[in-house]
Amino acid sequence: MFDTKKGKYTDEENETIIEAINRGLAQGRRERDILKELADTLNRGYAGIMSHVRKLRTEFPERFPSNYQNGHSPNGRMNSWSEEEEETVIQTVNRYLDEGKSLSSAIAALEKQLSRTQGAIYQRIYTLRRKYPDRFNRLPEQRPRRRRRLQDWQIQRPEIRSLDGTYSKQQIEDIRQEIAASHEQENPVKVETNEFSSPRYEPSSEEKMILKAFEKKFGKPNATTRDKLLHLMRKFGCTRVSIALFTITEDKAFPAVVVDFLEQNLGKNHTM
Repeated sequence: MFDTKKGKYTDEENETIIEAINRGLAQGRRERDILKELADTLNRGYAGIMSHVRKLRTEFPERFPSNYQNGHSPNGRMNSWSEEEEETVIQTVNRYLDEGKSLSSAIAALEKQLSRTQGAIYQRIYTLRRKYPDRFNRLPEQRPRRRRRLQDWQIQRPEIRSLDGTYSKQQIEDIRQEIAASHEQENPVKVETNEFSSPRYEPSSEEKMILKAFEKKFGKPNATTRDKLLHLMRKFGCTRVSIALFTITEDKAFPAVVVDFLEQNLGKNHTM
């Protein structure tokens, strides 16, 4: 992976960006694809290119003739809906539904007619239905709201024991077991570590892949390290652990950890 350039954009880079944006939009290309292509051409980060394009549009709006053509905003989205467009939406939806057609077919027709995305049209239909319900011939039925049913354990109240009086041996034993169970819940690391250390525990295929990736990147872990890794997978999930494993070298604190380990290793070898 190569490092991208940083720092101030040159005049030549600015001209390249403006020409590529205007040419690509005139050809009907998506701006996201144009920005990705510019990031590769100029060896710049995608986020940096996108931010710089916004800055150029603000400073030199006259250099971007495609900014406000056909009612589009600089980020490629349409401006606010006009009354004529809203009327077209209402009439088209009523006609399609009266003919027994689906709402999705009406949205597809409006997409071609208004040059807007299906998501924007659906959101506008939802807004208009709430704003002008009497203008629509057919409205979706209201879904009945069901009260969430609580489980027995969610409504079961804890038993309150009296502080007065004596307890039988069985009651004392029950209290001891509750205290022991509570202690185990407060110290899950020890319990899970013993579970992972047991020969009966077989890691899943996903866990085995992460263990193999760790061994390839940092060396074969000992039994304690392996148990800690399995505990982290069980606690945070295999996906989060794998992402953290492959991006840990990008963390700012990682070099300091390496240097501390190197110092400890060199000191150990020196004493020997």
